[in-house]
Amino acid sequence: MRILHAGASRPAPKPTAGPDGRRPGRFRVGDLLAVAGLVVGAGLVELYLRNLLTRPFYYDEAWRAYNIALGRGYLAQMHNTPHPLALGWLVIENASRFLLGDTEAGLRAPMFLAFPLLVLATYWLARRWLGVGVSFCVAGLLLVNGWIVNYALQLKSYSYEALLAVAAVALYLLVRRTQHPARLLGLYATLGLTCVFSLPNLFVVVSLLALDLVETLRARERVALRIGGEALAGAIALAHYVLFVRPQTGAATEHFASDFAPHRLSGFVPFVIKGAQSYIPGMITGVAGGAKSVATPAYALPPLAHHLLAAVVVLLLAAGAVAAARDATGRAVLVAAGGTLLLELLASTVQRWPFGLLRTNIFVLPLLYILGGIGAVALARMLRGPLRADGDRYLPATWWRMAGLGLAAVVLVAAGTAAGVATGKALAETSTLQSRPVWFGGTKAAVAYARLKGTPSDLAIIRSDRSLPVWYIGPWLYYMKWYQGYRAPVAAGPRIPAGNTISVPYVTPGAVSRFLAAHPGAPAIFLLEYVLFPDRFPASAHQQSLTTLRRFGYCPTHEIAYPVTGQLTVLTRAGCTAHGAPTGG
Repeated sequence: MRILHAGASRPAPKPTAGPDGRRPGRFRVGDLLAVAGLVVGAGLVELYLRNLLTRPFYYDEAWRAYNIALGRGYLAQMHNTPHPLALGWLVIENASRFLLGDTEAGLRAPMFLAFPLLVLATYWLARRWLGVGVSFCVAGLLLVNGWIVNYALQLKSYSYEALLAVAAVALYLLVRRTQHPARLLGLYATLGLTCVFSLPNLFVVVSLLALDLVETLRARERVALRIGGEALAGAIALAHYVLFVRPQTGAATEHFASDFAPHRLSGFVPFVIKGAQSYIPGMITGVAGGAKSVATPAYALPPLAHHLLAAVVVLLLAAGAVAAARDATGRAVLVAAGGTLLLELLASTVQRWPFGLLRTNIFVLPLLYILGGIGAVALARMLRGPLRADGDRYLPATWWRMAGLGLAAVVLVAAGTAAGVATGKALAETSTLQSRPVWFGGTKAAVAYARLKGTPSDLAIIRSDRSLPVWYIGPWLYYMKWYQGYRAPVAAGPRIPAGNTISVPYVTPGAVSRFLAAHPGAPAIFLLEYVLFPDRFPASAHQQSLTTLRRFGYCPTHEIAYPVTGQLTVLTRAGCTAHGAPTGG
């Protein structure tokens, strides 16, 4: 593989020499040690945060569990999904729940396992251009990135999607090297299939197909075959989007309304600047807990450290972009990353995809990290000076180059220290989540209580004044019908049918009268009311619920509060009799 050159002043008699003087792309003992170190590192991170694998589903994790459990039934409800899901991801998760069980650990396992694969894939891809040491640093930084780590431990596809982005670039490189027609078409088809397993990979693949078309027309070799392969890959990706993804985006746009680009130029320019700035240095400092959808570091660096780290990140990315643009294979990473950001912005203008460093966009981080690694090597070579004519040794360094190297080393160490502090703080904060209540995680305990005390004739009302109310019925139904992690006697308890369950923003006569009329004589109602963001329980709405249900002959007999979730109230007709209240409405 060609190695990227920092400038034209250095002759290149041996263009395959890596930054360490050897040839990147060939596995040696150093590679085996690096891979072993990354595997051990990933294992230690997952061991350190192992309890996150089995904690109750967090907020929108439970929505996904419900959508996965629906199986083919998801097709009938996909227009109401909170977040669009890729068909391939649903297939993987369904296979996992059948093999490992319908539990938190069973459903989170694929994302848990994809985490070390992402780190290793990033290392392998980086080795196409970089030496063992720099590639190890690139993959190692990704290993402790707060964005990647947190979402790898949740039932969410964001970190896993980064693995598919790396795979897409690797497939593109194979496409450019392959001449055999059948093998070439197979690679193009596989490239298109990555979009079936990763929804945002469409941005990466479209960018790479555009680059492939340009390279094909420039080379004028197997033009018809390659254009046919590009059409095949594009058709697969487009069919998945049109038939499966597009129908899901109606409700999902409500989540990211503030992250769509405004149409007026006066607002568009600041929006683009803000979105680009969100990566600097947020792509390094990460976010803790996976609970935030904005690029806010878990640990706020001091201003000087923040600006220093931001400046270093910008410099490395800029140098990497320049170096990659000069190399035929390096352009794949540059176009994949840059094209993805551009397409995200374009999709944002039509309200199809948010722009900026959000959880939905962390799939591009490995490519940006590799670009940064390329930039680091390019800058180091520029400061070190040109090689001799034989290409084996450097010319004697001038004093200003030595001073520049020294200053660069100091700045790099300072920036690395700032990044290390931010990363350590973020991981420490994430670790505390292992023992804290999970937002909306009390749904699991509420359903367990309903199965212990309820009967199939009882009713369940889920109240949440957040849009859309239908989203909040999913977690209850999942834990009630499909969840297999309950122990006896809960597991043996009766289930309240889905037909006896309703979700409303407020419990008013107009909202529940038809539902209650359809189930006359129901002995009890289990009313689960969720908190407002972040954890405020709406007392007035609760009183409104009790007043409404009392009109229909149901009075509270038992209440259970669940931290950062809400409150479960059991109402029965017997409760009204005990309090001397009327028994009919």
